[in-house]
Amino acid sequence: MKKWTYAILALTLTAGLAACNGSNDETDNNIVFGDNQIGNGEQEFIITHNQTIKKGVYLLKGWCYVADGATLVIEAGTVIKGDNETRAALIVEPGGQIIARGTAELPIVFTSEKAPGQRKPGDWGGLILCGNARNNQGFMQVEGGPRTMHGGIKDTDNSGILSYVRIEFAGSPLRTNQEINGLTLGSVGSNTQIDHIQVSYSNDDAFEWFGGTVSPNYLVAYHTWDDDFDADNGYRGTATNLLGIRHPRIADASTSHGFECSSSSNAEPQTAPTFSNVNLYGPSSTDTEFENTTTYINGAGLLPDNQSLLGLYGAAIALSSNTAVSFKNANINGYPLNWEGTAATQENVTFGTATVSFPTWTNGWCNFDPQNTVY
Repeated sequence: MKKWTYAILALTLTAGLAACNGSNDETDNNIVFGDNQIGNGEQEFIITHNQTIKKGVYLLKGWCYVADGATLVIEAGTVIKGDNETRAALIVEPGGQIIARGTAELPIVFTSEKAPGQRKPGDWGGLILCGNARNNQGFMQVEGGPRTMHGGIKDTDNSGILSYVRIEFAGSPLRTNQEINGLTLGSVGSNTQIDHIQVSYSNDDAFEWFGGTVSPNYLVAYHTWDDDFDADNGYRGTATNLLGIRHPRIADASTSHGFECSSSSNAEPQTAPTFSNVNLYGPSSTDTEFENTTTYINGAGLLPDNQSLLGLYGAAIALSSNTAVSFKNANINGYPLNWEGTAATQENVTFGTATVSFPTWTNGWCNFDPQNTVY
């Protein structure tokens, strides 16, 4: 892969070719080409110094890395469309930070470059944050193909801020069973702020944690291909105020769940998250005629033109051995099965068949029709 690293000399030489859209006193490398392209389309475009992306509409091309020591600021109201051809992705590496602080009125949106009505899961890569907190595999490479390694001993690590952010139609696979999730969190530490995040139509999981201690708040998984919330490799944070809503015609070949938690046998630390204030609505909650068959689960015209395959729904909650998961105040509905695998601590957990009800905290910033939204 070609490596692009821009420093002060490079900025001087290329000033006539590339325009930096927003900067600060420490900025010395360009990331915006022309008027609205972020990255150069290569799979190793490295942001080495602080950058600010001003409010606007941009096309993200290739894999853009925020390297150790760099901070990428994205202003409220910004829309970043992921390029399909280059499987665009934004990767924050350990020691790097992202400050993406939207508002309820002006959320930051990562979405497909395709026109309304033509968007599908997996149109682009996704958003990845990696840090220096502990996992139970040591120093490990992030899922999905990027070069980034994550892990360490700093559980209080800080990868920045994601607030009022929507991520739509992500999850393009590098190869079979190696998709990038909507939001991937690798060894992200507890001083990272993550709140008010909606992931819609992800071609893999909506949210997946690989170790780490970050404790996010207000997460929405909407019409996910695989699992809504997936915790692995020693994740130990507390995720609060979670909403998952399934599409009755979409499920992954690996079997789709609301929650899936796993861990290597006898590895320390255990995968031991707490999920609190949960509302989960499976396929029967969104379609009373739902049938868990390959005939019924047909993709509803959303099958992406990649290596993804359709499958069936499993249990709402699927836990493997060496996990110590806690659920508090959870309302779980509409799955073929309630539970698979290892037991978990439960406090005020109910299973039922209720139809979808939207919490008031989704008002104003969520979008439940991203297929037809004009950006």
